[in-house]
Amino acid sequence: MSRIEDAMEKLAGDTGVEKPPVKVPGESEKPPKRPAPRSPAKDDVDRHIVAFHQPLSGLTENFKHIRIVIQNMLPEGSNKVVMFTSAHRGEGKTMASLNFAAAVAHDTSRRIIIVDGDMRDPHIHEALGIKAQRGFGDLLTTDAPATSAIVHTPIPGLSAILCGERPERPAELLGTERARQIFADLKRQFDMVIVDTPPVLPVSDTVNMANFADGVIIIVEEAKTSRKKVERAVHLLNNANASVMGFLLNKSQGGGDEYDKSRYSYSRSSA
Repeated sequence: MSRIEDAMEKLAGDTGVEKPPVKVPGESEKPPKRPAPRSPAKDDVDRHIVAFHQPLSGLTENFKHIRIVIQNMLPEGSNKVVMFTSAHRGEGKTMASLNFAAAVAHDTSRRIIIVDGDMRDPHIHEALGIKAQRGFGDLLTTDAPATSAIVHTPIPGLSAILCGERPERPAELLGTERARQIFADLKRQFDMVIVDTPPVLPVSDTVNMANFADGVIIIVEEAKTSRKKVERAVHLLNNANASVMGFLLNKSQGGGDEYDKSRYSYSRSSA
């Protein structure tokens, strides 16, 4: 080392100036850490899932009662698949299925999962505040195990499989042996599998997979859907060997907030 370099080093030490780190040629730098993905929080969950946000409300008690009725109607055994559908869109089937799922999840001894089977217009991920990712559509088009698409939700005790990749022809996939296998796998892992499915009349998706369910619930919005259309939906499901358990009348009492002050009224199917 030259005298000039010695003098500069001594000066740096005397003035408290920190020497820059010496980089070793070829030494790789560590990449910066990526922030961990944010977990969905309570505030991310749609306020219309009253059974989660207001567990002591009258509407939540209403769903708990519906839960008991439906559970008593299901066949013996702990593994059950219940599909929620409607005759047409916009009748509240997604929120009804989520409120039912949240009410069932109150029983902490049970393992509950909700599946977004509506690949035409999926909304489960939005309602739960979860970013859309790998889901039911991906399972239908691959050999991946069902566990690879299961995510946690902000609702205690409730897991979910989101829609994921939306295939071009979902109706054809939903009636396949692969779809049957997915539901069979989920039944082995969970005590109840709740599926939000497309409306019956516009598309054939729900009819194609309805016989994989232990029971089908039809959501009907009061003063919106005609009796003739509901009967047509029931006829299509019965022809597919589906077990139509009954009807959930949405917004059966008007006035005030459409969710907080309305009630869901359940009636058994006479078909």
